[in-house]
Amino acid sequence: MYSPTLIKILLILILFIIYLLYIFRETLFLSSSCTHFYNENSFHTCALSTKTCNITLLINSYILYRNCILNLSFPHANYVIFDAVNGLGNRILGFISTLTYALVTNRVLLINWQPGDNHETYFQELFLPLSLSSLENEKISFSYQYSLSRLMNLIKNRWMNEIEWKTKINSRIPRDWAFYFDREILCDEKMIDNRSWFEQFGFYIMNLFANHNKWIRTDQYFVPLLTRNQRLRESFQLLFHNGQIFNELARRFLQPIPKVNSIVEDFNRKYDFQKRNITIGVHMRSWSSHITNHIEPFQKCIQHIIENITQSHQEQIKIHLYVISNTPRRRQNLINEILNNYKNIEILHPFEVSNITNAIEKMQYTLAELLILSKMKHLIITSKSTFGMVAQGFARKGAWIVRQGASNEMQSFESDLCQWESTSEPEYQMMNSFLFNNSCLQNEGVMPSIGERIN
Repeated sequence: MYSPTLIKILLILILFIIYLLYIFRETLFLSSSCTHFYNENSFHTCALSTKTCNITLLINSYILYRNCILNLSFPHANYVIFDAVNGLGNRILGFISTLTYALVTNRVLLINWQPGDNHETYFQELFLPLSLSSLENEKISFSYQYSLSRLMNLIKNRWMNEIEWKTKINSRIPRDWAFYFDREILCDEKMIDNRSWFEQFGFYIMNLFANHNKWIRTDQYFVPLLTRNQRLRESFQLLFHNGQIFNELARRFLQPIPKVNSIVEDFNRKYDFQKRNITIGVHMRSWSSHITNHIEPFQKCIQHIIENITQSHQEQIKIHLYVISNTPRRRQNLINEILNNYKNIEILHPFEVSNITNAIEKMQYTLAELLILSKMKHLIITSKSTFGMVAQGFARKGAWIVRQGASNEMQSFESDLCQWESTSEPEYQMMNSFLFNNSCLQNEGVMPSIGERIN
């Protein structure tokens, strides 16, 4: 005969097992109906089987897996939620980075791309949805925007930042970077040795609450952080030709809506764009009103390209110049100077949007300008400008970089240089912050990663 105490223990044990089965029922049973499309080993398995698998097949498999999870509404599947912030260029960089993270970690990507930060559009007002899921055809309100998982991600990153400031005297990580969730991808596991047992336990508890729904709030292209992991680095090298990660994923997942495509087509018809073989596209970004008249570095860069074109053509040719800028007066000053010096230049004018009052339509025209810029044969962009980086990434080719305009370059010796950058992979602008912090790197060196900009 069993004792009452033993019976109570057995009942408690049975109830505990039932509770665990209930909590993990979808992970253990239901979601298995989707894992035959894509699982945690798919990324590396495809990279090691390039004769039977490639990036296109891998992406198709991920889309099928993602659609399967969304259509069956598994709340306990592993999600990564891209929390969009800042302007169009920043949002595109953050989106592609989070998408890459989702592919690597087998998480279902969700997009929290809402109006704000001088960007007044939803994702679906610029790009086609990633799938035909009913969840994506709606403007997801993200009523759980301040959910427990998002709060845990924020606390975790803020705490991580405080630990770093206390343990690293020379830390160059901005304190307010705790609001951007990409740092955890690089530093989380490597910082364990620096934590007390209390801190390690605290992070463990937070991971329990934030495990299924991982929020990534970023305006950075943090893909170079992922490619510093040795195993991932080898997989990226095998899957992406010449390290063209951004272009491959952007071309597949960022399909403009018909309205944006029609704007680009109207521009093509206006200038008979398809027959224009010699085109120069310039994106001139101004961070200060004090440099409105400072056009010399862009002027020199344009002159350099024109001289090279002229030398390679014996006959007189017409060159078509397309200049966009956030400062119209500076743009006009540059155009006037170029027209005064060259008679064989035709200006391709961007669309006049000053009369458009609809904020959504303005942003659609801005995206169209970016796409038009990416179609130019020769590109000149401003260093540190994410808009220019994205245009070059879409173009999948090298560009001339004018190192002028960013606040940290205004007083530098090379601020007026026009330099050639062969890779079209965008820059991870916070990487220099880790130079004093090698313990935080997934590899001990500071060598460039796949397709990463050296400068």
